[in-house]
Amino acid sequence: MTVIEEWTGRHAHALRTALRLTNEAFAEQLGISPRTLTKWRERPEVVPSPYLQEALDTYLNQASADAQVRFTANLGLDRRRVPIDEGVLIQLNAALGDLARALKRLQTEDPERSPTP
Repeated sequence: MTVIEEWTGRHAHALRTALRLTNEAFAEQLGISPRTLTKWRERPEVVPSPYLQEALDTYLNQASADAQVRFTANLGLDRRRVPIDEGVLIQLNAALGDLARALKRLQTEDPERSPTP
């Protein structure tokens, strides 16, 4: 399970969406206004009060396994992802470079010609 040392607006937003709650429903559970949640989303670096930190810990701990997976995915912490092989990444970058050069060549040969999808 993911442990959050210090909750921020970013974390709270990720938890709300992982729980699939509206702003209004989540705010009601936390005992705050929906406007506060909106401010947290707009300013993700905001750190909620210690009381709210504890409440957020509780909601995360009580969340279903699926919601906890969504939470970690929302934060980009999904540990189940398979890392990309460095060799494959190098080949993909080379292929993209080749493709960009070919496209540029085609466009300069005939400016009226547009690439077909």
